Amino acid sequence: MDWNQLAQTALTQYNISNARLFFLSHSENVTFRIETSSSCGVEPTKFLLRIHHPIAQQSDSIWQQHNVIDSELLWLSALHRDTNLIVPKPVQNKNGTFVTSVKIDKKPLLNCTLMQWVDGCQISTQPTLNQAWQIGELMARLHQHTSVWELPLSFVRPKYDSEELQTSLMKLHLVTISDADFAVLETAVKQIVLVMTALGKTRSCWGVIHADLNENNYIFHEDEVRAIDFSRCGFGYYLYDIASTMLHLLCENRKAFLNGYQSVRLLPDDYENILEAFFIAAMIQNFGFHASNPNEHDYLLENIPNVTETLCSRYLQGEPFLFYYY
Repeated sequence: MDWNQLAQTALTQYNISNARLFFLSHSENVTFRIETSSSCGVEPTKFLLRIHHPIAQQSDSIWQQHNVIDSELLWLSALHRDTNLIVPKPVQNKNGTFVTSVKIDKKPLLNCTLMQWVDGCQISTQPTLNQAWQIGELMARLHQHTSVWELPLSFVRPKYDSEELQTSLMKLHLVTISDADFAVLETAVKQIVLVMTALGKTRSCWGVIHADLNENNYIFHEDEVRAIDFSRCGFGYYLYDIASTMLHLLCENRKAFLNGYQSVRLLPDDYENILEAFFIAAMIQNFGFHASNPNEHDYLLENIPNVTETLCSRYLQGEPFLFYYY
């Protein structure tokens, strides 16, 4: 596939002229930075163009569906309208819609989206305590918005629930992990499902979440943290969203993150026990995601035994680990 040609074709559907394309990456999507020509000392306007075609074809293609992509952009539009958070702002095409379907030659039709570029830099190390606090505050503000936002009738996004967790576990059959490791993960999943069932899906604990707010998807601009890449957003538990981010933080940063979160939105009294369940759940769902890509199997074979022998065993024995083990 000639991604550059497809990107240029997609841009003809937007009110953008004299644009330059800079290829960024190909992972879940093919991404380009788009810059309009500068004039009279004015900085060029920048955009992010996404072609929704993953590098590793997966059996679950829900993420590439038109209405699912459109729903992500509906949330981003609502965040831009309702809050002062700096998030990618979707750009409508000439037809007044967010998702543009494009094809070249006899290739399959692909969905494309365009958003305003968000300035900022990723951090190459663990965040400082202050940065971790800011990231927690940011997540709380996202949750605060979705907890009161009236969803559009057309809104459709995947769910991070017990069914998805069990599906992720089954995907590990694609990887030749040991029967013993699989049994430990399976036991953990059964226990986590009980936690999810007890929580229910009330508006106080369940809603639209970012689901992927890690060091690749938050940036800092003039000491302000900003969330980017909402492509994995979906319905889930707010505490699951928190746990997913805490996977990537050192123990001391986890505490700072939670302090930042609770400066905006209080957590339930028993949040630590629930977070530990969702911490394991987030790991398993992450493993399941990577299991669809054969290039990731060596990584999984190396890391899954470590997780089952340390974190999973402690979780199943009721031994706290969230603030003690990284």
